[in-house]
Amino acid sequence: MSDEPASASSGYDASTGLTASILRAARVLSRRADAALKHLDLNTGQLILLSCLGVDAPPSIGEVATALGADRTTVTASLKPLLRRRLVAVLTDPEDARLRRLFLTEEGYLLLSRGLPVILDADISMAGVIQRHKQFQADLARLIRSFQV
Repeated sequence: MSDEPASASSGYDASTGLTASILRAARVLSRRADAALKHLDLNTGQLILLSCLGVDAPPSIGEVATALGADRTTVTASLKPLLRRRLVAVLTDPEDARLRRLFLTEEGYLLLSRGLPVILDADISMAGVIQRHKQFQADLARLIRSFQV
């Protein structure tokens, strides 16, 4: 039995695999969106968190964590700067005093309303990049086939 990791013995390089590619792409997209939101003093994660709170019924931290696919401690840490800026407030649930409900303040709604068009523009821009990439792949495949004939 070998002490080598499975990837070393199989020849698979995880750094070039699908998961690594998706993580790299996510970081690139996040940096671009963060740059677009910089003038609002928000990052992408904060804007997404604010948008989770812009709902009719104020969610609990656990509900927000589930919606974001994160754990409660991550959401709690992400909330701290938003609470300090008074963009988010916390209320005790009237039916269960153990639960804390999160809601946007007036300033939070205002910032969210200013940030959403920025993210929409970024999303539309990225959709165009993806479409151009798909077209490039199709053109490249046609070119390769033309040389194989």
